[in-house]
This record gives sequence, C-alpha cells and structure tokens, in this order.
Amino acid sequence: MIYNFDTSDENAATAAFLVYAVYRSRDTKRFKVTPEMWNTIERAVKSVAKRAEDLAEFIEKLKPKLACASIKPKWAKTVPDGLVTMIQGPGGELMEIGRDQEKRQFMTDVIEAADHRAVLDMLYRKAAYVVLLVRDRIEREKPYEARFEDVTFEDVTNAEI
Repeated sequence: MIYNFDTSDENAATAAFLVYAVYRSRDTKRFKVTPEMWNTIERAVKSVAKRAEDLAEFIEKLKPKLACASIKPKWAKTVPDGLVTMIQGPGGELMEIGRDQEKRQFMTDVIEAADHRAVLDMLYRKAAYVVLLVRDRIEREKPYEARFEDVTFEDVTNAEI
C-alpha cells in the first residue's frame, strides 16, 4: 500500500493519488456520478497525460475536465486521518508515513519527489489501471465516507493549525 492505494509501484500510486485528489475535489453538482463517469475520467486522464509536460500541468489540465475548481486539502493528504500507509524508501525498505496529523498537506511533496516522466507515462499508457486503483480506494473508503462529509467549513477554519 502506497498512499493508501493497493499497489507496490510508486509511480502508479502517485498517478492514482493525483487523479484521486482531483476527482474527490470536483464539484459534485456539475460532475455527477453516472454510469459513464469512469469512462469519461479514463479518457480525460489519457488525453491530458499525453499532452502534459509535467505533473503540475497534468493537474492543471485535468481539473476543468472533472469540474474541479481547486484541490481541497482534505483530499490531498497522503494519509487520511486515522489511517496508516507505507512508502518504499531509497534502499527498498518499507517505511510508515503520515503520523504528523497537525500539519495540512497539499501534495507538493509527492509531486516534487515524483519522476514526472514515469508518472505521466503510467497515466497515459496504463490509464485504466490507474483509474482502477482510484476506484478501489474509493470503495474501501465507503464505510468511512460519512466522516468525510461531516467535516464542515467551520471545522476547518476553527481547527488549530
């Protein structure tokens, strides 16, 4: 598990994490869940990855296709509250990450550390696999989804950060 995606491939996990953050941050009134939604997402991911020069450009071009005005920090966390994830270190060892619950995260560390070309290649050549990783994570989060929705704007602004 890397970034709470069921994969041991760091590039696939990074690719899935970018798509996940944009998808979760979308305007649900404009981009609704429909039978064709995942087809649309997969086509958008492939199309944007083909033309993007780096991951920042990929995110910038994917956001409008998924009706996402901006990425919400709660979806940009590498580890959702209360969950543990592992990341592969430089020597191949697995390390637990994400115990720092006090600091908000914005994915900048993930983007900075990523091999942009390899992740874009994964997004383009294996878009279906990346989307399946996202769908798998969303399915596993369904029992906790009520907690995600309970967080209000007041909770976020009144939080001690």
